[in-house]
Amino acid sequence: MNLALNKWVQKGSCQILGLNKYSIQQWLKTIDTIIYDGEGVLWNNDKTIDKAPETFNALRAMGKEAYICTNNSVTSVAGICRRAQEMGFLVAQNEILSSGKTLAKFIKEQKFEKKAYVVGGQGIVDELKLVGIESLPLDQSSPQVFPTPEHIHSLLLDSDVGAVVVGDDKDFNAIKLTKASCYLKDPQVMFVATSRDVAFPATPVRMVPREGVVVAAIQAASQRMPFTCGKPNPYMCIDLMRRGAIRPERTLIIGDTMNTDIQFGYNCGFQTLLVGTGVNSYQDAIEAQASKVPSLYQQVPDLYVPKLSNLLPFLSSRNR
Repeated sequence: MNLALNKWVQKGSCQILGLNKYSIQQWLKTIDTIIYDGEGVLWNNDKTIDKAPETFNALRAMGKEAYICTNNSVTSVAGICRRAQEMGFLVAQNEILSSGKTLAKFIKEQKFEKKAYVVGGQGIVDELKLVGIESLPLDQSSPQVFPTPEHIHSLLLDSDVGAVVVGDDKDFNAIKLTKASCYLKDPQVMFVATSRDVAFPATPVRMVPREGVVVAAIQAASQRMPFTCGKPNPYMCIDLMRRGAIRPERTLIIGDTMNTDIQFGYNCGFQTLLVGTGVNSYQDAIEAQASKVPSLYQQVPDLYVPKLSNLLPFLSSRNR
């Protein structure tokens, strides 16, 4: 198929990226900045996706600004950067955009002076600490299946907690759900989430639950709606846009998940490219395109390639 440039593609229409050197070189001339999702685009778990580092670095060598934008909150920005560098990606710490760091920034901007109760990983605690926000020690995993009414009355709750902060928590349990819900009974306590990612495919037929499941459980129990800081909220890169570090119309986001990455691109006014190495497939994009649900049109990517490294053979070392 012929290459479809964003300015020619009406939102809600996905085309397969034409893999030939001329069309890709012409397309890249419309792009100054590339924002990459991490999991599902550059790596899966602890393994790089086929030639993703080489492709990422080749695009940098062509003069494209690069950011890794992830909803991962288990690890701090420093940890994500270190991991990416060890995998071979040429990226600096200030080029990592994470939901954990964004959440800490949001809470700090609210002139928050209390403590946070964190349902999540150490990455959130580390990011909060960097902006001067104290959090309670992370609750340890408990073998108790569900708290009894007597146990609930004996739960120790800190009266200085002013926010319940929720991210990916591999040790989520009924005790944490109960404590979070108790804190959120106070309408003055903030409810903030890193993202609403529901699951990630471990294999084609097996899914690993993500933070969205935890957020949904606490939302249901507390009857409170959280402010979600990560993708698809454009708040993740609002500072970059405000200071002119990126120009939306000349920015491309490459993602694997339509309701976060591609929706994020739509919300920010970016060009969007879906890769098939993570959550969603080309078939998913076509089904969304054919859907009669208007909101799904915002999740249809402009372009699709099976994997990031499909671009590699057609990249030169500099723009021409």
